[in-house]
Amino acid sequence: MTWHVQYRNGTTDCVQQHLTPEQAIEAACRFIDAGQDVYGIGTGPLTDSIGKAQIARIYTIWERAKLPPESSN
Repeated sequence: MTWHVQYRNGTTDCVQQHLTPEQAIEAACRFIDAGQDVYGIGTGPLTDSIGKAQIARIYTIWERAKLPPESSN
């Protein structure tokens, strides 16, 4: 089963396919970092996607994971 990421590049709607959910989520987060509007991640038909609110929550977690660990000193 492939996973898709739906995003806008300027005014063009785009879809990118990935083999795993992890790859799709990472791609979506990278698109967001690049300033793209990601509006769907899912499997099968494009209507089978999580929406922007869920994507924003995932992105927040991904962004925190990129930060260096806090020092305990």
